[in-house]
Amino acid sequence: MGKVKNNKKKQARHNATGMQTNAEIAEAEGLQAVPMETILPLIAKLSSPDANDRAWAAAGASNLLMHDAGTRRLMLSKNLIGALVERLTDSVHEVVVEALGALRNLTVVGGDDVISEMYNKSVLTPVAALIPPLGNMIDAILSGAAATAEEQDKRKTVWDWAENVISVIWAMAENSEKALKFVNKLDIIPFLMSFMSNVDKIPPKVIVAAAQCLYTLTDDNPDCRVVFVKNPNYIQPLKNILGLNVNAEEELLIKTLAAGIVINLRTIISPKASESDFSDIHGAVLPVLSGALSYDLQKSCTEAAAAAQIVNAQKQDFDLSKPNQPATTEEQTLALIETRLQTLQLALELIANICTESVEGVNNEDEQEEEWKDDGADDDEMEADEDEEEMEDAEKKDNDLDENTLREMEQLAAASVETPMDLSGHPIINILINTVFPALINLGTPTPLSFPEQEVPTPATVAPLITSQLATTHLRAIEALNNFLLTMADAVPGKWWYKNRKTDAEQCWVWLFQQAGTVAGKGVQVGAEQKGQEMRGAILDAIVGCLWTLARGLDAQVPLSDFHIPALMGAYSSTTSDSMRVKAIGCLGVVARRQGAIETNKVIGEFLINLLKNKPSTDACVEALNAIYDIYADAEFDYDLPVYVQGNFNMELKGMVKMVKFMVRNIDRRKDRDLRNRADEAAMNLVEFVKYKEKERR
Repeated sequence: MGKVKNNKKKQARHNATGMQTNAEIAEAEGLQAVPMETILPLIAKLSSPDANDRAWAAAGASNLLMHDAGTRRLMLSKNLIGALVERLTDSVHEVVVEALGALRNLTVVGGDDVISEMYNKSVLTPVAALIPPLGNMIDAILSGAAATAEEQDKRKTVWDWAENVISVIWAMAENSEKALKFVNKLDIIPFLMSFMSNVDKIPPKVIVAAAQCLYTLTDDNPDCRVVFVKNPNYIQPLKNILGLNVNAEEELLIKTLAAGIVINLRTIISPKASESDFSDIHGAVLPVLSGALSYDLQKSCTEAAAAAQIVNAQKQDFDLSKPNQPATTEEQTLALIETRLQTLQLALELIANICTESVEGVNNEDEQEEEWKDDGADDDEMEADEDEEEMEDAEKKDNDLDENTLREMEQLAAASVETPMDLSGHPIINILINTVFPALINLGTPTPLSFPEQEVPTPATVAPLITSQLATTHLRAIEALNNFLLTMADAVPGKWWYKNRKTDAEQCWVWLFQQAGTVAGKGVQVGAEQKGQEMRGAILDAIVGCLWTLARGLDAQVPLSDFHIPALMGAYSSTTSDSMRVKAIGCLGVVARRQGAIETNKVIGEFLINLLKNKPSTDACVEALNAIYDIYADAEFDYDLPVYVQGNFNMELKGMVKMVKFMVRNIDRRKDRDLRNRADEAAMNLVEFVKYKEKERR
């Protein structure tokens, strides 16, 4: 149910603005694309015989690429990538550095298609060739070696050079499997670790680039793992970084990235730990990650909006003749906020994954189900029997539980009762409940700048990149919250948090509905393909998942308000997302089990029956059937007679057997084995459940 797993890729990068028209860009950003008459001479000068012209053109291209999406598209259409790649082998060092900077900017704003084109135009070959001379120069600087006059000039730009080389390699490896395989062959880990071993001697921006690259390369990459196995001494510098005191945003990002790298390498650091049991690693990194969550989003939103208005006005007066203008105070403010939001997203992602591992570690043995060994070729023939005959055959079977079975069930139930204990002193649980949980609530709360405006032809925002980063931060916070709630329900003994911090859990339920209303805004259709508003749908989907987890953790005893049930039903009916529909059904199914709430049960029960009549998607159908099986599993429930029996639900379900079996037969097991297995089980249970309910009150 709703468990959010590894979301490691592309969390700290900006996506491309997209395929908007120039008019849309002008309306959204208030910017006009640079005219073609300006772009063509600039690109032509990249091939000028004059090195000064080539360097000027590369620097100008670097700035223009960041100006607006329309300008980027125009420049890319004139083979800018090919021209810049060619300049990486230029005989003049300044030209190489400027071209490299332009390519680095492209990886930031260009998107997957641009990075794919860069790979196809062999950008990595000349970039890789820059590493040996760069490494030698940095070694000389760190060792205090003297330099010639020519080397002194090169040393002035060495850190920009290093940052851009690493950033291009990182972006390529992160976004392209082909590029990752190429990078794996470069033996780049020793080069990157040389930066991590000298954090006190190298500018933070370069350490950030190296750490980001290492974080990507160590993520589920066997080729990289081998390097660390052969060089265990590489681990200590990473651990040293975890213990550093930080004073700046870049330093905090370095520390958070180091935590991520350590988590990626946990099976090397603790090779004897059982699968999913890395409490020593988690105990070391959680203080770092939880500390990174302390940030005032509302204040940063106000600062970003003010700075963005000034920067946007400055962009209107962009002077192509001055390509290397220093960043203004407002641009620096926006950059610092972006860096902080990236740090938050990474920390949230890592915390979510730690919680996931905790749940998986507890549930590992419960999920050891044997897979079917047939290939599904004869499924349709086996399922061609008449449904009525199956019902009759099923009724002939004796389903009464014998005394031994009942006794075993009672023993299991007794064994599952946990002895009351105080877990607040457990170091990991203490951090999760007292530091992480409040931070997730804070970071999941939208700001005025979190989403583009509604009720305009083109969704607009004064600071598009900040808005994108804020929305992603909210999504990561809600996803981490869901995994926290799962951990408290499934991995912590006796649902300790739900019982001892019940007020927190109940307040979280109320807060989630409040945030859902804020995110939905002025009537946005959940999950619809509404341009510019996709993040609203994604966050609402995550919120409903949290509500489902909370309802289960609280054993359905949630603080219901009058609008909650209609809102969950509305979430189902208004979305095009199967994920959202399943979560809404799951949450309603749990809430419906409340005793002493017959009218609530009736509303939900009728909703589920009507939902099934309307032939929903397979996922929704399976979830609805499973919910009904759980809700009406026992005639002793106070709502069973007035709702299920008097509502004639059993006859309704019996009439759906053919429809459900037809649905199951249309699922190709070879294409979606898991869905087919779940649907098969739901269909078989439907036959058994109808027969069971018919006999139950005899």
